[in-house]
Amino acid sequence: MFYNQNGKIVSAVHLEMNNRSFLYGDGLFERLRLFNGQVFNRQNHYNRLSFSLKELQLEISVSIDELFEQAEYLANQNGLTTCSARISIYRNSGGLYTPDTLLASYVIETMSEASDCFSLGDGLKIGVYDNHLKSKGLLSTIKSSSANLYVLASLEKKSKNLDELLLLNSDKRPIEGTNSNLFISKDGNIFTPPLSEGPLLGCMRSFVLDHFAVEEVALNLKDIQIADEIFFTNCNSVRCVKKFGQYDDYTNTISKKVVKRLNSLI
Repeated sequence: MFYNQNGKIVSAVHLEMNNRSFLYGDGLFERLRLFNGQVFNRQNHYNRLSFSLKELQLEISVSIDELFEQAEYLANQNGLTTCSARISIYRNSGGLYTPDTLLASYVIETMSEASDCFSLGDGLKIGVYDNHLKSKGLLSTIKSSSANLYVLASLEKKSKNLDELLLLNSDKRPIEGTNSNLFISKDGNIFTPPLSEGPLLGCMRSFVLDHFAVEEVALNLKDIQIADEIFFTNCNSVRCVKKFGQYDDYTNTISKKVVKRLNSLI
């Protein structure tokens, strides 16, 4: 298996001990899905990465388009056409909390995927994670290297033997899952929390907003309970919910349409 480190194909990645992503979480990552050797949902990934680099004041040596091309080339070198890729970007070493530079380095890795299309899968059993709340600031929307909240929520999900947990913001409103964005539907209408509520700026979230009529509105747990349908999205999947606490009468009508639209563009 090969990797790409700063534009060079290597068989092993070497990082300095004073890597700022390791020391301070000073970086971000972007996870992509590739079909037929090409980045899927490319424009939304481009938009998110451009936004995130600007907000975190990180400067890489290549354009975002070149970065995606390198991910596609790496997949080819690894003999993969249908796969996922992770681009990890970290500020160059130097300084303590105050960095010495805005320049950043990157590593790209590719991982095989079992399926060559999107599928809905079985319905999820979900709960609520309220041990820690997520802030509603702009940084909350960025896929940063600091993921303590998601790690702790995922550990709680595992301990409760649930498929997913709803994360709450500082107003105790549900905003997303442990690794995905949240959508609900009611009476044929689709809703998702706005970015001002603190969810991750998900690229699949953006795809759904691009292709379907969605109202961005703050939700509460009652909205989740009485929804006709609940589903989660990330770059790899669309997952519908079958049970939330004592509520288990959810459909998958909209999520099926999302999957059909996705597969029509592969």
